[in-house]
Amino acid sequence: MIAMIAIALVGLIAGCGAGLALHKFLNARTLRHAREEAQEIVDEAKEAAELRSLEEKERVQEIEMEMWTKVETEMLKVEGRIEELQDLANEKKSKADSIVHEEKKKLQERDLDIKNQEQALRGQEAELNKIKEAQKSNNQELVKKLTERLGTSSDDFKNQLKTQMEEDARRRAARYLQETEEEYKEHAELRAKKILALVIDRFARPYCAERGIGAVNFPDNHIRKLFCDPNGNNIKALQDACGCDIIVEDGMDMVGVAGFDPVRRELTRRTLERIFKEKKNINPDFIRKIAENQKKELFKNIKHDGDALAKELKLEGLNAEIRQMMGSLRYRYSFTQNQYFHCGEVGWLAGLMAAELKVDIKKARRVGMLHDIGKSMDHVMEGGHAVIGADFIAARGEAADVVHAVKAHHFDEQPASDHAFLVIAADAISGARPGARRSTIESYNQKVSELQDIARSFPGVTDCFVLSGGRECRVLVNGKKVDDTQALELSKKIAGRIEEECNYPGQIKVVIVRETIVTEQTRKELA
Repeated sequence: MIAMIAIALVGLIAGCGAGLALHKFLNARTLRHAREEAQEIVDEAKEAAELRSLEEKERVQEIEMEMWTKVETEMLKVEGRIEELQDLANEKKSKADSIVHEEKKKLQERDLDIKNQEQALRGQEAELNKIKEAQKSNNQELVKKLTERLGTSSDDFKNQLKTQMEEDARRRAARYLQETEEEYKEHAELRAKKILALVIDRFARPYCAERGIGAVNFPDNHIRKLFCDPNGNNIKALQDACGCDIIVEDGMDMVGVAGFDPVRRELTRRTLERIFKEKKNINPDFIRKIAENQKKELFKNIKHDGDALAKELKLEGLNAEIRQMMGSLRYRYSFTQNQYFHCGEVGWLAGLMAAELKVDIKKARRVGMLHDIGKSMDHVMEGGHAVIGADFIAARGEAADVVHAVKAHHFDEQPASDHAFLVIAADAISGARPGARRSTIESYNQKVSELQDIARSFPGVTDCFVLSGGRECRVLVNGKKVDDTQALELSKKIAGRIEEECNYPGQIKVVIVRETIVTEQTRKELA
């Protein structure tokens, strides 16, 4: 059994080997035939490609011949044109070469001429040096003879001549300055009036007729009774909360507010108006609460007003405290003129004048707005408002020239800059605007009495009349005691006394009238 299996295996192996050999033989034969067919195909393709290439070459030659036949005439014409242009170019080149040759020749001749001139110039320079040496020796000899004749040294003579020339120069300069000063004095007033007229015409800011109110009316008797409690606790609470004195008199339907601080007076007035709107529950606690609310609202308004004024004048970099103080001027009045609007007017007027005079406009507006900032503090600090304001803005970073202009606008120090004089002029214009400032009956009567007393205190004065709303003081003098020369001196003395003793806005004109009284009686006898 095993032998049979072995025989079968041997047979199977032999059959597999024979089959494998047969398979390899068939594959090799098939591959050989395939290679032969591929070679035949490649050879046929090469022959076809060569044939195609020959046909294309022949076709290209035919096309070239056909195209050449078409353009041959034109190409011949072009070649002829090229030859003509070449001849023309050669002709121009020869002409240019001849011109260049001629220019080179001229340049050489010019160089030669320059060399000759330089040689001649060197000779003349040598001769000039000889002349200078001779002149120098002659000058020395002349100086020696002159000093011997004058009996002085050359240095002393030079110093004398120098001193004399300096004196002549000083005299000419002094004469020129005097003539220039006289010319400017002659035309300065006319030019100043012209500039002021232009500025006033251009100033279109509306006039503010706002006036401070120092009293609040009771709405009715019921509110009066509630507010004026028997113990006076409500009035005391209001005075403590607002810092002003409250004046209530019998028979008057109003509450008076008295105090030096204008902001506190405004706070008191607002608090009173708000309290009087309440029909009941008027007590100290309610009053203190109302006063605190009104204080917050008032400070908010002050800040807004200060920022608004700086924005209106286009001023940048102002300290917050400065803006706050400018806003508080909304409740400050001088000769019944609101100082907040007055500072805005002065800022605009100073800027307009600066534009006409070619001066820094922004700085002029700045000093104009800040010039009266001291009036917001002069009730708590000693000194003039100009000095107070100057010190305040100086401590808060304002420039030295701005501080000087603010301090000098009332001559607390001598004005020494263009902006200082501009602020003085703008301040006078704003205060002198029609209706800007007005006096109360008491202050006007006091002013008239002061002017009359000053005028009547001088000898020879018979009477005095105050005219034009206090702007003119007309003085009558005895013509027998005061002559024309004495009248002139008297007017100056009266004006000086008024400037020293009276406080007033604008100007006051003093007019002296010499009075001569002549009397005569008539006599007639009856028949």
